[in-house]
Amino acid sequence: MKLTIFDLDNTILRGDSDYSWIQFLIEKEIVDVKKYKDKNDYFFNQYNQGTLDIYEYSSFAIGSFIEIGKEKISVIFEEYLSSVIEPMINVYALRLIHEHYENNDELLLASATNKILVDIIAKRLDFKNVIATIPETVGGELTGRIIKPAALGEGKLKLVREWMLENNFINFDGTTFYSDSINDLPLLCAVEKAVGVNPDSKLRHECISRGWEIIDLP
Repeated sequence: MKLTIFDLDNTILRGDSDYSWIQFLIEKEIVDVKKYKDKNDYFFNQYNQGTLDIYEYSSFAIGSFIEIGKEKISVIFEEYLSSVIEPMINVYALRLIHEHYENNDELLLASATNKILVDIIAKRLDFKNVIATIPETVGGELTGRIIKPAALGEGKLKLVREWMLENNFINFDGTTFYSDSINDLPLLCAVEKAVGVNPDSKLRHECISRGWEIIDLP
């Protein structure tokens, strides 16, 4: 069985789930609008430049869950999934996913976004295997911190390696990874087949120089 790995944001989704979560909270005025907007824009620019401090950002995003509270969060998640994520799903990316399902590949969703959001989206996309940034909990309560490593860059590669060993994938032979982002370069370099999906400018340059496939989805 071959392993196929998909990034989530700007690969399967036509946008960023983390950023869109905060934007959703801002538009609904569920959180302090100015405070969250300034910070969300700041971190989003960092991500696009490849300089994101994932630990600082994850603490910010997870802080929104803590601020909202367990009593309200499930209803808000449902609206976020239906009104924000559903329209962001790229049907052309879904076709790629289904092609690999039909080939009986093992599919893994690997995202730098926190696992709380990724698990919700993964269920909608029918991914059973998920790698994501894991929020720390103590006594069943979120602390606002994350468990290292975060699933970004070298951290994503490390977490994928650990998952592979636990699931009887000895090496990256026959493994494919689809991603849009230069932040995923370590994992893209490790797999047998790296594919840039609507790649950012830095990743597009890498794809061209390394002879990697580029897919520009509508």
